[in-house]
Amino acid sequence: MKRSYIAALVLMLTSSSYAAETASFLKVGVGARPLGMGGAYTAIANDINAMTWNPAGLGGLSKRELGIMDAELALGTHLGFAGYAQPTKYGTIGAGVLHLSQSGLTSRDESGRQTGGYSAADTAVNLSYGYKLAEGTRLGGNAKFISSNIDANSAQTFAFDLGAMRDLNLRGPGVPMVGFAIQNLGPGMKFGDQREDLPLALAGGLGYRLPAGVTLAADYRYRPNLRQSEVSFGTEYGLFSNFTLRGGYGTGQNGGTAVTSGASSAFNGVAMGFGLKFRDYSLDYALSPFGQLGNVQRFSLGARW
Repeated sequence: MKRSYIAALVLMLTSSSYAAETASFLKVGVGARPLGMGGAYTAIANDINAMTWNPAGLGGLSKRELGIMDAELALGTHLGFAGYAQPTKYGTIGAGVLHLSQSGLTSRDESGRQTGGYSAADTAVNLSYGYKLAEGTRLGGNAKFISSNIDANSAQTFAFDLGAMRDLNLRGPGVPMVGFAIQNLGPGMKFGDQREDLPLALAGGLGYRLPAGVTLAADYRYRPNLRQSEVSFGTEYGLFSNFTLRGGYGTGQNGGTAVTSGASSAFNGVAMGFGLKFRDYSLDYALSPFGQLGNVQRFSLGARW
């Protein structure tokens, strides 16, 4: 049978609890900057990556922004993302595409015998909007079209994301921040006569931006369909005006920093990375150990003008 989801292969989701969800590629984190911080990004998202973490962050953009990410994941799987955001006097509008593909998969019949090969791909196209409601308060949302193709079989659906962010007006040397997001709110996806839920997630985060160029962040994410909780912690330090170091740790699949026991490692969940800036251009890099499957590297390019 060719009843197999590509994201399950990528993330080695071998536990039975993951059988309740489809479109698991939506859990794979986007952007080398947030992933270098372990996926702790809900409260501090302030660039094009906010589109997939907390769309409210788009409301704080003052310039047009273009972002591209590329990653080679496990089992010969390729992940790509491209997004664009345009600030207007009515708020920031944006569009993005996330694509996950894999070829050379093996199909088997019910007795386990190999019957041939096939390819699979998942795509999410989203329209985004972020609005600065008041000083320090931002709201945002995504409308997404999701498509999954497994050989000759395909399914489509839609989903929504909602987000909110607030810079807290507290006395002190730094800027404390709080953020909330609801991700992948939709009717699920149906292959044949079987419908499965999208990976619904409720996320909350705290951030603290210190004057010395240090940002601290922490996220909590709950997945109602699976009754699972995830936590992430991250930091970044502007060592120079154009060079930033990052590090973090995440317990969940959402940031691509942790895997199941099938690929266990003492470094599961650890993430690190750096960022370079030159005028209006940026290059970000993130590294996440992936247990027995090796290391996952992500590169992001960005431009603001």
